[in-house]
Amino acid sequence: MKLPPLVWGAALGLAAAILLAPFGCAALGDLAAARAERDRLAASMKRVVPRSVVQDGLAMPAADRDAANRLLAARIRLLAGRGAVLVEDAAPVADAAGLARIRVRLSGSEDAVIALADTIERTPPLARFARWRIEASGSAVRLQGELVAPWR
Repeated sequence: MKLPPLVWGAALGLAAAILLAPFGCAALGDLAAARAERDRLAASMKRVVPRSVVQDGLAMPAADRDAANRLLAARIRLLAGRGAVLVEDAAPVADAAGLARIRVRLSGSEDAVIALADTIERTPPLARFARWRIEASGSAVRLQGELVAPWR
């Protein structure tokens, strides 16, 4: 009795499936372990407490961004008064990143204005010029720029 080719094909397919079953089960077990690890990591990422990028002592202590803007402007006025620099303007500017941001216009002698800019950037709390420009104005110079500072 001769078996039809379809029966031979089915028998060989069944034999191949039986021989490959352990490998398939191991792969499914590895896949299940990988999915469990991914879910565990995703859950741990949701529990992460937001942490500031700057150290606690470097951020300006303020309740909100408006208070931080006022505090930054007051600090600029205080430092400018010590260095004989005129603060022509110190106005808050909207910032999409949530930083305190003010636009300043300062004028005075070249040495005094540069020393003030250096003092602003070097002394805590942290404040940096996002953009600035210095122009000669007669015997004095005028610095125009935007200061940004993190707040907490």
